[in-house]
Amino acid sequence: MNGSPPDPMAAQMAQLLAGSDLDELREIIARWTAEAPTGASRRVYENFGARMIELKQELARAPRQPTRAELEDALTLMLRMAAQSGGRMPER
Repeated sequence: MNGSPPDPMAAQMAQLLAGSDLDELREIIARWTAEAPTGASRRVYENFGARMIELKQELARAPRQPTRAELEDALTLMLRMAAQSGGRMPER
């Protein structure tokens, strides 16, 4: 994204999306939510996890798979938007 480095969390999420199948991704998200320190964190993790699963499903249907750099850029943008909106993911 304009030469700026990806968000470290976005880089990890891109790796998960590219390297995990849907069942493995669901297990990871379930672990995140189970280990969330607060109810508010749990809701954020559930929401973000649901978006990650939707994205993984959409990627599976795509005629061309994005590069890891493209995934990192998109996820960095999502995380920045969530931070600007007080932790809420934008509605679809």
